Amino acid sequence: MEASRRNKIIISLVISLMLTLLVTRTIFFVGIPKINAEKVRRIVKNTKDNLTIFKNTFAYKISSNKIDYSQTLGDSSAVDYKMIAIAPTQTVLPTMTGQINLTPTLVPVEPTNTPIPTPTEIILAKISPTLSLKPPTAIPTVKKKPTPTVKKPSPTTPPSIGTPVKISNPLDQPYYNPSIAYKCYTPEKFIEVYANDVTSTNCYQSVQTEVEKNITSVSILGHSIQVHKKAYPYFKAVADELSKNSVAKAYKINSIGAYNFRCNVNASNSSDLCNKGCVLSTHAFGISVDINWDENCNGCSTYTMPMEIVDIFESYGFRWGGRYKSIFGSTIDPMHFEFLYDLCKDLN
Repeated sequence: MEASRRNKIIISLVISLMLTLLVTRTIFFVGIPKINAEKVRRIVKNTKDNLTIFKNTFAYKISSNKIDYSQTLGDSSAVDYKMIAIAPTQTVLPTMTGQINLTPTLVPVEPTNTPIPTPTEIILAKISPTLSLKPPTAIPTVKKKPTPTVKKPSPTTPPSIGTPVKISNPLDQPYYNPSIAYKCYTPEKFIEVYANDVTSTNCYQSVQTEVEKNITSVSILGHSIQVHKKAYPYFKAVADELSKNSVAKAYKINSIGAYNFRCNVNASNSSDLCNKGCVLSTHAFGISVDINWDENCNGCSTYTMPMEIVDIFESYGFRWGGRYKSIFGSTIDPMHFEFLYDLCKDLN
């Protein structure tokens, strides 16, 4: 009887200790013997995020409009990012697609009683038979207009475009809703918004030329990356907040890249831009950035990306690849952030 009572006391003490440790790990940081406000904030935010994710994914699973995201999302690989420098004095010159031959062909004229036309009359007659043989008294001189100089944005001179919108509930945005996200996440939409809806020709060369007219640079935690000038204000807002966040500043960035005109790694059947199986990446438009791909690799379930960095990116309209699996059921890509606010803001 006495032994049974002693065992019950021991079991109660063990259970109490385990509960204490569980509560401590939940609301306390290790080594800090008091409730930490940031730890509590993180718990509340994660709970809200998970509820939103559950709501969106549940609605998607019971809907009849199913999209296979497994070969659509996930856009990263350890590649060399193209770092371009655009001189502000570069000029786009028009390409002539044809030539006009103004050299006349002289035709022998049979002798008649009629006056023989002059060489000038013969030239005019060969150019346009409907013209009178009488040449004008004076040929007007056509002055060529000077070729306008197209000023391209220099990476060292960031553009000043608009004020970025800060989002209070990022996971409520259309690009995190699997039922409708596909509507704004297409190469056609990317070309429309970030390449001025240019006609895609010659292995996307026309698209690349149009995009590169609008590439500028921004510094994130001491590392310069190339981005599209339309997305620049949002990248800059993220960079400013990261520079003030203690966790972000302590996070060591070993590799980072943004603009790179290439195919989407997961969504394409070919990496060749001239192949029909190539689906353009968001990196090809300067609206995505990859951070520390060795530690946050495409397809890796473990990663080092701090949630503080994720929070800041998401608050300015970026979608994080670390949520691809939980929301879309596709390949997780924790290195990857893509700016989708402008592409998807009009979706309901």
